[in-house]
Amino acid sequence: MPTLQPPTSEKTAKLCCTAIASLISLGLVAVTKPADAFSVTYNFTVQVTSDAYESQGLLSGTTQEGSFTYNSDGLTPYKGDDLVETKDEYVSPSKGNLTLTFNFLNNRYLEKDDLNYGSEFYVPDYPAALFTDGKLLGLDYLVVPSQFQPPQSALGFRIYKDAFYVGSIDSSSNGSGLLVGTVAYINTATLPAPPPPSNGVAAVPEPSEIGGAIVAISVLGFWMRTAKGRR
Repeated sequence: MPTLQPPTSEKTAKLCCTAIASLISLGLVAVTKPADAFSVTYNFTVQVTSDAYESQGLLSGTTQEGSFTYNSDGLTPYKGDDLVETKDEYVSPSKGNLTLTFNFLNNRYLEKDDLNYGSEFYVPDYPAALFTDGKLLGLDYLVVPSQFQPPQSALGFRIYKDAFYVGSIDSSSNGSGLLVGTVAYINTATLPAPPPPSNGVAAVPEPSEIGGAIVAISVLGFWMRTAKGRR
């Protein structure tokens, strides 16, 4: 039976170098995968256009400000009451991790101050940011001061898309409040970095990968020197 010739030292070295290069390349690919989701933040400003609540400190011409943040991958399709699919979408505390803050008449309100926060009876849960085909329509945020939401003397209000109502006592008829202003939204989102070019290495390999490659190359060099000495 013919015997197989063992590979030469040069061939073995080439095979080892190829294997090491492949391992390093795989390590680089593993750390270059970009994240798809990112946080989106909107600032919003309420412009007061009515003097109906001037005696309570809400002066016509003044502004009240706030902001909200959500995860970009949290937009959830919303079906109408007839269960017909639409282009409407929303994000909320449970869908999209919506957080909110609003400074109104020297009081600071958060998402948990919404009258229906955490309720399981509504879809979406509230407060919510409403969209159509990915375009923001505005917030739906209703605050009704009560014994559970001090201060009890504060004005109730509702932000609904681009309208601002004050005097809210419940969730019907736009919160049963009076239209006293408008709401404007400004997107301050920081978009993720673009993906690296396909013809270059854009990521730095992990220290463990670099260390492993150095050890492997050192062992290979030692083996090659020993093999030459045995010829």
